[in-house]
Amino acid sequence: MAEWARRIEGEIIESDRPGESIFLLRQPIGVVAGILPWNFPFFLIARKAAPALVTGNTIVIKPSEETPHNAVLFCELLAQANVPPGVINFVHGRGISTGQALASSRQIGMVSFTGSVGTGSAIMTAAAPNITKVNLELGGKAPVLVMADANLDLAAKAVTASRVINSGQVCNCAERVYVHKSIADEFIDKLAGTMKATRFGDPLRDESVDYGPLINEAGYKKVDGLVRSAMEAGATVVTGGKRGPGAPGYFYEPTVIANCRQDMDIVRRETFGPVLPVVSFHDLDEAIAFANDSEYGLTSSYTLVT
Repeated sequence: MAEWARRIEGEIIESDRPGESIFLLRQPIGVVAGILPWNFPFFLIARKAAPALVTGNTIVIKPSEETPHNAVLFCELLAQANVPPGVINFVHGRGISTGQALASSRQIGMVSFTGSVGTGSAIMTAAAPNITKVNLELGGKAPVLVMADANLDLAAKAVTASRVINSGQVCNCAERVYVHKSIADEFIDKLAGTMKATRFGDPLRDESVDYGPLINEAGYKKVDGLVRSAMEAGATVVTGGKRGPGAPGYFYEPTVIANCRQDMDIVRRETFGPVLPVVSFHDLDEAIAFANDSEYGLTSSYTLVT
């Protein structure tokens, strides 16, 4: 991002009045508040801080209360780099208190938040009285379309890799799969095979595992609750569907759920776990309609063809 500092330029705009020119200048906002989620705590510190600093601002970062230690380590790196005091600042606390104080402060020029839709809405509400600029990156329910002429082996591997990264706790990776009815059974079998073959466990003891535990008990209960809800509504768990071994971590088995419908919570709500609901479609128009039928709009995945 450092190279972008060279691209911050003004403009000279022609006026409709003779002999007059309009100068457009870009100036720093001032103090930016960066409010972080827990799923990529170290990376998101850098992603919030770098754009703020490169455009001449200072920043106050509030890490998630679930993952505070990364911020402490980052502070140690800043001290080694001789970053001047007050340029990058950290405050710890819960969203309902510390996050609320940042979002509602008159001293904050912009709030940059990554996280859930509910929290993003609360931040907008807190920032509104001061007309504070707000930048939000919220949840996702990324669809994947698998057409009848798809390379099914490639599709199954790609979708699995997208879903199990970071234990499925990624807002812009595959969350729901739409597959053409003519290949649905074959593809589900292949997808179940690649998901079942993934290995989970404690990455601090075994770096070769594909993913680790969910963030906490609340995260586990959310994932398991959505799976149970889908089963009660008529969906079929092809593989997985329960807590995996490996106490004391909240591990969840790689899960494929067939016979899902568009109205099920497992298809409509962000799961944030290693779970893939599969819905079949008849033609491309129906697949696109299903993909667009969501309150989320963060990302969409790919259509895989030969």
